[in-house]
Amino acid sequence: MDEPRSKVADDPSAVTDIDTVPVGLCMLSEELRFLRINETMAEFHGYTAAEHLGRSVSEVVPDLEPVARRLMKQVIDTGMPLGPFEIAGETPTDTGIQRFWMECWSPVTDERGEIVGASVASVEITERKRIEREKEEALRLTERRLMQQTAIAELGQLALQDVSLQTILEKAVELAAKALHVPLTKVLAFEDAADKLKLVAGVGWNDGLVGIASVGTEKDSQAGYTLMAKELVVVDDLRTEQRFSGPELLRLHGVISGMSVTIAGSDGRPYGVIGIHAVETCTFDKGDRDFLQSLAAIISTAVRQQAAKLHSSLLIREMSHRAGNMLQLVSSIAAQTFRHAVDPLAAKKAFDHRLSSLARANHAIAQQGWVNTRLQKVVEETLAPFTGKIRMNGRDVLLPPELCFDLGLVLNELCTNSIKYGSLGAADGVVDLSWRIDGPEDGSRLTVIWHDPVTAHTTISSTSSSTGFGTKLIRQLVESKWHGTISVEQHAYYRMTLALPIPTSTTAAPDP
Repeated sequence: MDEPRSKVADDPSAVTDIDTVPVGLCMLSEELRFLRINETMAEFHGYTAAEHLGRSVSEVVPDLEPVARRLMKQVIDTGMPLGPFEIAGETPTDTGIQRFWMECWSPVTDERGEIVGASVASVEITERKRIEREKEEALRLTERRLMQQTAIAELGQLALQDVSLQTILEKAVELAAKALHVPLTKVLAFEDAADKLKLVAGVGWNDGLVGIASVGTEKDSQAGYTLMAKELVVVDDLRTEQRFSGPELLRLHGVISGMSVTIAGSDGRPYGVIGIHAVETCTFDKGDRDFLQSLAAIISTAVRQQAAKLHSSLLIREMSHRAGNMLQLVSSIAAQTFRHAVDPLAAKKAFDHRLSSLARANHAIAQQGWVNTRLQKVVEETLAPFTGKIRMNGRDVLLPPELCFDLGLVLNELCTNSIKYGSLGAADGVVDLSWRIDGPEDGSRLTVIWHDPVTAHTTISSTSSSTGFGTKLIRQLVESKWHGTISVEQHAYYRMTLALPIPTSTTAAPDP
C-alpha cells in the first residue's frame, strides 16, 4: 500500500531548502517513517539524510522510538503542535553518551486535511545541558562545603564548652551524617577489656547497638586496619575490598562504601576510630576526607581535655595520699630489712637496692600523673639496671597506678632472687618476662610470667616455708592485697606465674 501523500510532500514550493537551515528538520509519517530530513537532523542521528528516507525511527534511533510514538499519537489525537520540550537519547556514533534536543512537533495533513504525520524541528542542547549540570554540581559542592565548614565550627564551639565527652561524640556523628549525606556514622572507642572497640556513639544503626556492640581490633577488620594504617582509610566497595574484611556490624547493615580515621588519644595512644558508611557506592573527594579528619581532630582535643581534667583532679588527691603511703612503705622496708640482719653492710645494700627500685617505679608512674599507667613503661623503668638481661614481651596495657607500682616492687624482688640464685647472677644470663590480659569470662585478669632458665632459685610461692622479706612482700602484695594467685614451676628451669584480677577500666593499645 502506498504511503499517504502530504501537501508539503506534493508541493515543493511549500518547503525551502531545509539543508540550509541550522536546525534539525524532518517529516515523519504516522508509522514513524522518515519522509524527509535535512543534513543537520541526520547528523544528530549519526546517519546521512539518504540513509534515513523510508526507514523507521526504531531502525535509526531505537532509544527514541517510544517517545516518538507517544508524541505522534498526541499530534494525531489533538491536531495541535507540541513543544518546545526536551528529549534525551543515545546515537550509534556516541554509544553510551546521552545527548539532548529541544524539539517542536507539528501535524502534517494530506490533501483532504487529514493528519498523516508530523514535522519535527530540533536543536541539539547537549552542550547547554552539560554546562547546566556543571553549574548545578558546582552549586551542590559549594553547599556541601559550606555545610561541612558549619559543622566543624559547631562541633568546635561545643568542644570548648563544659560538656561531657559523650555529648561531643553524639554531636559529631550527627553532623557527619548530615554533612556527608550518609545513613551510618559511628565512633568506636577502646573497651575496658582492651582488645575490642565499642560503638559508643552512632547514627543509623539498629536499635540497641549503640553503647553495646563492639568490633575487634584485628587488622582484618576495617577499624583494626585503620588503627594499623594510622591514616584515613577510604572504602570504595566493601564487597570487593582486599585489604580487610568488613565486620558483621557492617555486613548486617548492608554497608558498601565509607571512610574511617583514627582518633588520637592521650599519651600517644589512640582513643578509637570515627567512621562513616553508605549502603551504595559513593565517591568521597578530598574535601570530604579533610572534613572527617577535622572531626577526628576535634574529638581528639576533647578526649585530651577530659583526660587532663581527670588527671589534675586525681593528681591532687593522689599526691596527698601517696606521701603518707610512701613514708609508711619505706619505714616497713627498712624495719624488715634491718630487723634480723646479721651483716649490716649486706642489709644496707639490700635496703638501698629496694629503695632505688621503689623510687624508679614511683618516678615512672608519677610521670604519667598517677592515673591509669602503661605497664611496659613502669617495667622498663623499674628494671632499668638489668637492661639487656631481661627479655620483655607483652601488650602495652594500661593498669591502675597502684597495681603498676606494686608489680614494680614484685619484679624487683624477683630480680634480687635471680641475682643470688639464678640467671641474673651470671654475666651472660637472660630472663624472660611476659604478661597478658585474660578474660573476661569472670572478670579480666593480668597474668605475669617470670621464666628463668637457671634452676637454683629459692621457691617463692603461697606454700613456701621461706620467711625472707622478699618472699613475704611478694605474697603480701599478690595474694593479700590484690587477691591474686602465685604458682611456681621448678624443674629444668624456674618459672613463677602471677595471676591478678584487674579493674574494668584497664585498656590496651592496638598491637603495632
